[in-house]
Amino acid sequence: MKKGLIIVLVFVLSFGFLQVATNLTSQGETLTATAKGFGGDVTVTLIVDGDDIVSVTAAGPSETQGIGSNAIDQLPAKIAEADSADVDSVSGATLTSNAIKQAVRTALGIESAEQPAEEPVKETSAQPIPEGALTATAKGFGGDVTVYVVVDGDDIVSVTAKGDSETQGIGSNAIDQLPAKIAEADSTEVDGVSGATVTSNAIKKAVEEALASAGTSSEATEGALTATAKGFGGDVTVTVVVEGDNIVSVTAKGDSETQGIGSNAIEQLPAKIAEADSVDVDGVSGATITSNAIKEAVKAALEAQ
Repeated sequence: MKKGLIIVLVFVLSFGFLQVATNLTSQGETLTATAKGFGGDVTVTLIVDGDDIVSVTAAGPSETQGIGSNAIDQLPAKIAEADSADVDSVSGATLTSNAIKQAVRTALGIESAEQPAEEPVKETSAQPIPEGALTATAKGFGGDVTVYVVVDGDDIVSVTAKGDSETQGIGSNAIDQLPAKIAEADSTEVDGVSGATVTSNAIKKAVEEALASAGTSSEATEGALTATAKGFGGDVTVTVVVEGDNIVSVTAKGDSETQGIGSNAIEQLPAKIAEADSVDVDGVSGATITSNAIKEAVKAALEAQ
């Protein structure tokens, strides 16, 4: 009798343990899939519970740091929160975002039903070259960027840019958007396109060179003061327009300064100096040497008048 009770007890306990193990495993199934990103493969790992996406992680070591890596870091959590791959891509990282979403769909077995259409390639070379335009070329991210600038006296009437080797969805955005901004502002002192700093800088540099080739400048430079100081990578030259004791405008050029560091000072600090009407302003964080060069050159220009 006791032996029978023991057998029954063992059976009940074994069944209970089996149920617990089954419940634990049923709480999450792990799925993986891979899709092609911008720099290479992007792999996602999902934990799903029935129709619910419990968590998503992504790995893409070949994606561009600061661009595609943003999608790797941010998008999986959005997908898990939305319980769907139908979420907005991370700005400036369309290709990596699409790869993550495609891999998620593939892992869930719905790729064929909901795979996003391939992003169309924009034809930049189809733009007509304006008659009588000034032209110049500068080095972009993927290759040469060429601009065509139409001027009327000191006014920039229009700007067209071409850069067939620039990254689609990143540099191509600068090619499409920045020329109109320069023409509208009548100056290259405009913000670059987010996520496309190298291409943006190439466009602005090429426009400056095109204008210089005709003896024109993107700023009113009559009676301007110029001076040069040593930056981090090479010479930094400033052009200062003054009216009496007031600093009307400052522009700076330093093609050898580090992109994303010294170039930030080149782009940001001149406006601060003009606004403060003084070189006694804070330098740009992380670009102390270039900032000091700009301020030293402005000071030298002012002292030379």
